[in-house]
Amino acid sequence: MDALELMRERYSARGFSDAQLTDQQLADILEAGHIAPSACNNQPWRFLVIQSAEGLAKIDACTKCRYGAPTAVLVCFNIDESAKSPVVPDYGWVDCGLAVMQMALAAKACGVDSCIVGAYDPDEARKQFNLPRNIVPYQFLMLGTSTVEPAPRHTDRKALEDLVVRETF
Repeated sequence: MDALELMRERYSARGFSDAQLTDQQLADILEAGHIAPSACNNQPWRFLVIQSAEGLAKIDACTKCRYGAPTAVLVCFNIDESAKSPVVPDYGWVDCGLAVMQMALAAKACGVDSCIVGAYDPDEARKQFNLPRNIVPYQFLMLGTSTVEPAPRHTDRKALEDLVVRETF
């Protein structure tokens, strides 16, 4: 599958079977996050892998959006390591966005469905997973085998010519 086809096929799965990922699938997904670009190559992300029943129950205390996924990764960043600038106060947010998207695409490439979840209580996540003060939770990446079809809006896109301008607005 070429890159654009892969991107078109990936969708936010909102229902998962209880079939667990293989160790190789999980390793490949984590490696995709590991090799993502980051500002100044600081690589501030941290990936908290959650697969146990106890850990999954902790996710359920943070969000209603686990959708039964048997594996989740809480993507976080170390605020002491993320790049800063006058334009972007903390690149950790940007860096984690790049990492989580690469992980979601890698998941699709190795036959795993995913859902990137930002609808959660970060304070509850911090408490449930004992995050140190310098570790900032970003998003959950739910992973598994989807039991649902893509939402009808999955393929809806604005016309490219309505989104692209050239040289100046």
